[in-house]
Amino acid sequence: MVVKPAGRHSSSGVETVTGPDTLPALLRSYPGHETVLVEEKVEGQEYSVESLVQDGRIVFSSATRKATTDSHAHTFVELSHTVPNDRPETDPVLLDANRRMLEALGFQDGIAHAEWRIGADGRAYLMEVAARTPGDGLCILYELATGAPLEPEIVRIALGEPAAYPKPARVARQVYLEHVPGVLTDVRVRGFDVEPVWVGEGGLWPAVGPAAPADPPTLRTVLVHRDRGTALGPLRSSEDRAVSFFIDAPTVAELDLLEERVRRAVTVHTEPDVPDTVTHVLVGYSPVMLAKLDEQLPAGSVLVLEEPAVIDARGITALAERHPCVAALFPAPSQDEADPHRVVRAVPRPAGVRAVVPVVEYGVVVAAALAEAWGLPGAGPEAARVLRDKGLLRAALAGSGIAQPDWAVAENAGQVAGFRAAHGGRCVLKPANRQASLGVRLLGPADDVAEAWALTTAADEPTLRAPYEETARFLVEQRLSGPEVSVEAVVHDGEVGFTNITAKLVQDNGHPVETGHTVPAELPPSLADALREAVARLVDTTGFRSGVLHSEWILADGTPHLVECAGRLPGGGITVLIDLAYGTDILRSLLHVLTGAGPVGPLPVRRAAAARFLIAPPGVVESVTGADEARAAPGVAELHLSAAPGSTVRSATSSWERAGLVIATGADAAEAGRRAEHALSLVGIRTDGGAR
Repeated sequence: MVVKPAGRHSSSGVETVTGPDTLPALLRSYPGHETVLVEEKVEGQEYSVESLVQDGRIVFSSATRKATTDSHAHTFVELSHTVPNDRPETDPVLLDANRRMLEALGFQDGIAHAEWRIGADGRAYLMEVAARTPGDGLCILYELATGAPLEPEIVRIALGEPAAYPKPARVARQVYLEHVPGVLTDVRVRGFDVEPVWVGEGGLWPAVGPAAPADPPTLRTVLVHRDRGTALGPLRSSEDRAVSFFIDAPTVAELDLLEERVRRAVTVHTEPDVPDTVTHVLVGYSPVMLAKLDEQLPAGSVLVLEEPAVIDARGITALAERHPCVAALFPAPSQDEADPHRVVRAVPRPAGVRAVVPVVEYGVVVAAALAEAWGLPGAGPEAARVLRDKGLLRAALAGSGIAQPDWAVAENAGQVAGFRAAHGGRCVLKPANRQASLGVRLLGPADDVAEAWALTTAADEPTLRAPYEETARFLVEQRLSGPEVSVEAVVHDGEVGFTNITAKLVQDNGHPVETGHTVPAELPPSLADALREAVARLVDTTGFRSGVLHSEWILADGTPHLVECAGRLPGGGITVLIDLAYGTDILRSLLHVLTGAGPVGPLPVRRAAAARFLIAPPGVVESVTGADEARAAPGVAELHLSAAPGSTVRSATSSWERAGLVIATGADAAEAGRRAEHALSLVGIRTDGGAR
């Protein structure tokens, strides 16, 4: 439900309530004299409709699409307006509902600004309506879109003179930028011939003239709505916003591209108020890691840095409310690999910080830069940069004695086809800087290279990766055959300590998605030694200093060949398997070396542990059965299912499409594997595409 004061504006005091226990406390927080409404929350896209009405007749009406903080927080602060509505398919419903609302109110003369949501049923639901000129920059947007100012027509209506207003010929948008809470020090714009205009809280906005309909996409102005030295807090109402910009373009597609460019170009510099309790800074968000840190670290000891776009996509604004260990979540350029020191400039060093932890693949470079700047142990900036680009890693290891497949940088499908022809009709195509097997294709003689190239180059994970402008790189490699393993190594000051070797099972098709892991891998001692020696060479060659390395290998003809390597903890449940097999805590070991506490040595194996992944038939899930039986099966330690009735299962082209996993232990690898596979066999998932 939604709670809102009846007499305020600017979204002040409006909040979503997620449970009955929250409502009484929230209601008590409002002044006793204030009327407060409790409403059903309508889930759906939000719009406004601006109407010029004269003698009870609508002479102009247009819909505006809005974005608000409701997408990732409990508040409803507006973050963008697009004029005209860039989802025109909703216009008939909105304009009809708005007309009927004005008729029901008997609205006679003036301008109406009504806010609506389109619900899941396709109906328009009225949020509120005001009989005044709309706020923010909507009047400027209408002038940019139509070429004519809106205000003279409002005056004509007030004077009783005939009013008219043209239809939009361009698309215009105002975007409000979110900020890291703290003291506002500066706003900068890179790559555009536009300087920020500091209008402050009560200053006049500059005149922004319209363009011709066919003029190119343009950044019109960047406005700073607060003065230097202002303490900026979280966005609780429209009054808390600090910076906005205006753009317009002939088409919606061009407008969207321009918005991405401007977002990357504008930097809001604040001096954040970092809590004194912070000892660990996490670069990136992981619910699994935070759940463990809740058990290991004191309350309020963790500062999480994450990209604003990822915060929006994953809905994690209230992170400190979910995890006691989190002191604060800062929106920050945590994935800006082109300029990793932006974070160094944006986030002050916490007085008691002991470690900077690379949590996600896309935060490895920034974490290394931050640790270096703060004088803390880390991977090292150059090593981190090399580990984030598979092509750079291949080049760096040339001549190191580490076996690798033949490879080349590919810039088009023709080069991939030529490489495949020169390597027996088989090859591997992959992005140079993605994760989770995303976009990786194993090609044989009969596979369509053009189709594979199109799919690989389009592969992305927008909820996890910020949309930075980049020069994407792709590799084509020799396709090797043999068992696959990974090596997890805890490294302290360039010296390899604890190591583990994980045996892998991989999907037998063109998408090498892992379907199983077993710890420890049962290998001949000589082969295990060769892997450990190769990892030591990898550390030495890349200059990796401190942290955890997760390297993947193919044992072709008995020789370890490097597939790729990441400078972070592994995914796919491998950390859980290591903890179970060795009776350790690999996260605690990572924090140990990142705080400079010393090396982590070898550990004896206590038992074996195995993970097996559930691959379900594509389609909408109709039923999931057997989960309780699987959890109760012998040796099962954990069962996680991402598929639920009503969810959609897609073909497993990356690790993200797997439907679940089971983790089991046993006296040895064979027993652990059998137990995991037995438990997995008890789980049934039926989709409209079939059953497992």
